[in-house]
Amino acid sequence: MKVVVGIPSYNNADTIGFVVRQAAEGLKKYFGGGIIVNADGGSTDGTRDVVLSTKVPEGVEVHSFVYKWPIPGKGSAMKEIMEFARERDADAVVFVDSDLRSITPEWIYKFAEPIEKGYDFVAPLYLRHKWDGTITNNIAYPMTTSLYGYDIRQPIGGDFGISAKMIDLYLEDEEVWMTDVARFGVDIFLTTTAIANKRKVVQVSLGMKIHNPKDPAASLGPMFNQVVGTLFMLMKKYEDVWKDVKEIRPVETWGEEVKGEPEEVKVTLELLKERARELFEKEKQVLSKALARDTFEAVVKALETFEFPDDLWARVLFDGAVAYKKGIIKNAEPLIPLYFAKTADFVIRTRDMTTMEAERLIRERAKVFLKEKEYLIEKWFT
Repeated sequence: MKVVVGIPSYNNADTIGFVVRQAAEGLKKYFGGGIIVNADGGSTDGTRDVVLSTKVPEGVEVHSFVYKWPIPGKGSAMKEIMEFARERDADAVVFVDSDLRSITPEWIYKFAEPIEKGYDFVAPLYLRHKWDGTITNNIAYPMTTSLYGYDIRQPIGGDFGISAKMIDLYLEDEEVWMTDVARFGVDIFLTTTAIANKRKVVQVSLGMKIHNPKDPAASLGPMFNQVVGTLFMLMKKYEDVWKDVKEIRPVETWGEEVKGEPEEVKVTLELLKERARELFEKEKQVLSKALARDTFEAVVKALETFEFPDDLWARVLFDGAVAYKKGIIKNAEPLIPLYFAKTADFVIRTRDMTTMEAERLIRERAKVFLKEKEYLIEKWFT
């Protein structure tokens, strides 16, 4: 099987050499060789030099280029990696992030082997610290699971395996790559497109994910906008797929889930509260139109106490999706202060919990969203 490992990057010189070495060892050990391709966003720290100077085993090719797609972002890098893989007649593409510190050669096997067995899309299943992946835990996971009925725990995990058939599906509409899919919207686009088109999907257990996490209040606002905006856009496209889904079904998983306590992720709680209140004042007028009156009034109270229950949070996101569909909001940006408030609520609630205890709350959240789905359907289709 011909495997291409794609690594999108932007100023990752300090971590990408390790990723290249691990990927190269995986390709050699399990597939006799293969191709590593780095698509870079114009790094100024020597990222591409590190990629090209990293020693790899015989039989492994290494390529690096600056992507040409005009929108700067991770999606643009992944688009051109897929185009490269198609030109090379690859059977499978494995995407891995450039800041991974926990990747092993086995990751390449785990992402590519299911493709050889007939699967089209391979999602990661990691153990992450309870405060890592706040956009995943608060939005991407409960929304994707409740909408489409597939219990994929990491729909925006960053690392994926895809079949050659999926490349054609992802690249068939060039217009979609002029949206936030070209940025951080790409992961939710890959996952949702696979599910909505009824492709064969599997999760693979990878152990702990250790990377360079971001403090939500300090740096995740734009990413939230791009991910959630893309999620809303795909809801419009696939409304006929999700409207009749009434249950959550497990997704086949290869390997046992790992238990333990991952490396701690720092979250600045006071900054989350401060940014939530400050940005809410800025977005108040828009939110009063985008949210139902009861929802808006409940949100105002939640910002006083930072008690933000999951059923209210589901209605916030469902109202936001409807407002996006109707053109009341053009993107997800007005919802950012409420994401900060919900994240603060989760940090407070889980302060004294282990990661495994917090994980149970996150899993329950998806079920709460499913219960609230009638609320969404009633508003979406009227």
